[in-house]
Amino acid sequence: MRAFWARHSWLGIWPVVLFCLALGFDTGIGFRLPQTWDWWAIGVNTVVALSLLAWRSRPWWVLLVVVAGDLVSESAQLIPFMVVSYSLAVYRSTRAGIIGGVVTVVVMAGENVVRNGYAALQPVALPLIAAAVGSVLVGVNVATRRRYLHALLDRATRLAREKEQEGQLAAGRERARIARDMHDIVAHNLTMMVRLADGATAVADSDPQRSRAAVERLANLGREAMKDMRRLLGVLRDGGLDTPGDLETLVETFRIAGLPVTLRRRGSDVESAGLQRVVFRVVQESLTNALRYAEQPTEVRVDLDYSADPIRVEITDDGRGSAPAPSVGSEQGLIALAERVALYGGTVETGRRPIGWAVRVTLPHPSKNPDEQEPR
Repeated sequence: MRAFWARHSWLGIWPVVLFCLALGFDTGIGFRLPQTWDWWAIGVNTVVALSLLAWRSRPWWVLLVVVAGDLVSESAQLIPFMVVSYSLAVYRSTRAGIIGGVVTVVVMAGENVVRNGYAALQPVALPLIAAAVGSVLVGVNVATRRRYLHALLDRATRLAREKEQEGQLAAGRERARIARDMHDIVAHNLTMMVRLADGATAVADSDPQRSRAAVERLANLGREAMKDMRRLLGVLRDGGLDTPGDLETLVETFRIAGLPVTLRRRGSDVESAGLQRVVFRVVQESLTNALRYAEQPTEVRVDLDYSADPIRVEITDDGRGSAPAPSVGSEQGLIALAERVALYGGTVETGRRPIGWAVRVTLPHPSKNPDEQEPR
């Protein structure tokens, strides 16, 4: 209802305008026509009533018109004063509403004294003050609620903008780190290629078989360097290209930290260094989150299935509680993890279990999907 009236405020003001017009014609309750027509009073009251249509956009001008109409006509009305006092409080400020209320009391009381003398002031003083104070208080209450809602919306918008900016800054930092790491990888491959080329040349005549093996290895390193260079000069989106880590050492580190981790492998590790880095980072990020948020877990399982196509990596914990603990991080680790996995054509699924949390990652197997060996 509040939203409807905010969008269709004219539906609320037009009945007031028509009522004031009717009072201006002095028809009375039974709509009896008067014997004589005071066209001056009718015209002034019509102007005053129609000025109320600008109650939201120009309340100060409306107040000026209402006061002027009261000064030049003997048939002043209280309703326009109440409307403009309310409008000033809502659409300008509390101080403006109070000014409108004071003007209402002073002008209406003064007009009553001029017309009827001081003796007639006492019976109307209290109702007049009550009407002015009531219109101002209602306006202040509505204005306070409007400002509160606007403040909430502004705060939500600001937080969303800050989170977006934080994500952009985090992405920029990741790209800078990628550039450094990729430089190291490419430089290493090029150095090894030069050494292998020199070695193959040196033994080409004396040991052709050994020279052939060196050339084959040289070709493999060249392909890896091309992949890394394409990734660097192309999308440059991975969440970090740190060297493949030792999963056993990683798991043992988390065990020492108090996390009951068990590691299960099926199949042999893939030869792709990029996929090894992805798997390592998936396990590292998932165990870090389990260490932060799992409530007294009794088992954290890391299942790696290299024999399946696609490769499956699953990290689960049985931390107590059906709801996740409040986050203490920026969630940029999960974002970078999703980007890293997507770069190799994989998918990431995270979510609550009946008890605990699960992270499931699938990656195309490079030996069974040659087209997926290179990052997208």
